Amino acid sequence: MFQEIIKGIETHDKRIQETIYSFYWGYLMGVASRYIKDRSVAMEVVNDSFVKSFKRMYDFNPPADTDEFEKTFRAWLAKITVRTALDKIRINKSPLNFVESYDNMDVDYVESNNQLHVEDIMKLLFQLPDLHRTVFNMYEVEGFSHEEISKILVIPTSSSRTYLTRAKQRLRQLYLKMNELADGNSR
Repeated sequence: MFQEIIKGIETHDKRIQETIYSFYWGYLMGVASRYIKDRSVAMEVVNDSFVKSFKRMYDFNPPADTDEFEKTFRAWLAKITVRTALDKIRINKSPLNFVESYDNMDVDYVESNNQLHVEDIMKLLFQLPDLHRTVFNMYEVEGFSHEEISKILVIPTSSSRTYLTRAKQRLRQLYLKMNELADGNSR
């Protein structure tokens, strides 16, 4: 599959776009869903991301190694999707809200015996303020550096670090609260 994609890119074969779309659509939908709560808007972001990537895809210089290509190409598509999602948030005039601090931020480490499902994690993430969730996703999930986040979101690098720390602290609080509720319901 990846050899076919590499060859399609190298030869500028537009027919490879359908294969790429089919293969990466679910992955990019997952990326967009971490930033956009509304599924139909997330689908729009994914489709817009494919349009952007298909316009620039033939300039992509694929590594010859299939494993390296897959990682590089997937990361490239994800970055386009993240930027498209952030553009969509800006266009819809949904500012990334800032929260100065959380109450009781002394939680440091959480140990759990429970399994979290994807839906639970997404619910926890969407309880974070928009800016904190965005920085968390960009840094922890997508692999952006604080410098890249700073440039994309037009915030100081130190703020990116602060928002990440606050997001992690708030996620710990939310997780502990969720476990307390679950433990109370199981008794």
